[in-house]
Order: sequence, then structure tokens, then C-alpha cells
Amino acid sequence: MISVIDNFLPSEIFQAAHNETKNCDFKAVTSEMQKKGFNWPGVRSSALKTINPLLDSIIANNIVSYQLPFTNGPFNYTQFAHLKVEKDNESDFIHTDYGDDFAWLLYMSETNLDSGTKFYTEDEYEHNFVRFVQNRFIIFDCRIKHMAINSYGKDLNDGRLSINGFASYSMEKK
Repeated sequence: MISVIDNFLPSEIFQAAHNETKNCDFKAVTSEMQKKGFNWPGVRSSALKTINPLLDSIIANNIVSYQLPFTNGPFNYTQFAHLKVEKDNESDFIHTDYGDDFAWLLYMSETNLDSGTKFYTEDEYEHNFVRFVQNRFIIFDCRIKHMAINSYGKDLNDGRLSINGFASYSMEKK
């Protein structure tokens, strides 16, 4: 299942969240992280609940307020600010978010209809393309194969900025 919500945050809250997201300290995946099975193109912040607990809780509380099927029961989550730019396209890949139950994306930067997230069948045929629209929220089952498409820009000022969340129904601390 994939759910999409446009205008996810009220505009004044979105603007504040956008500014806070741009102020995150971004880092590339390290070789130590790769050894643990983590790999992604682009750069990512530390967990928002650690570096910006207010932003983290605002987004999480808003997710729960929509009463989506994914969030009807208790879950544990971690979310990050994530930046991809044009050069990251060559290292992106179709994947699942193994080890979690559901994930979400909140598109933060300016709308770019050439960019977005593609979802695939098990045998990697495209079945859905959600375009990158600012303040658009996507929540989906982690077993669905997906991939960012057409990341753009050169840096934080013009690149593809999102909040990426990963959640599990297991109540073990993430």
C-alpha cells in the first residue's frame, strides 16, 4: 500500500520545518555504516529525534493525526533529513527498506515534477510514480521496491531535500 498526502503540514509550520531541515548537518554514508548494511546515495543528517526533537515530534504527531492504516497501532520510528543532488543519480538503485515495516518521505525542497519516487513490482516493473511536490507526504510498505528518480541540483540550495522516516511495529528502541 502507498498513500500520498499533499499539503501535509500547514504552510507556516512547513516553512519553519523547511528552514530547520536546511540547518541540519549532513554526512555521507561511511565505510563503517556500509559494513553494517547501510548504503544510500546523497547525504543524510543524524536522527532528527537526536538533533532536532521538536521537528521530529511535529512531523511524527502530524503523521499520527492522519490516522492512516500504517499508524493505527504503536510503532517505533527514526527519521532523517536527506539531500540528493544530480550527481547522486548514478549511484541510486531500486531497493526495499529491509528490516522496517513502513517508511515515509516528506518532500521539502521546491517542486520538481521531473523528480520523485518510483515504485516497482517484485520483478522490477514500474507500477507507480509519485512526483516531487513540495510538502507532499508519501507513506508505504517497506517491502515495496522503490527508488528516487531524477535527483537534481548541485547543493542544499537547489537539491532534492526530503525527510525520510523508517518505522517498525516492534517496540524495541531504534
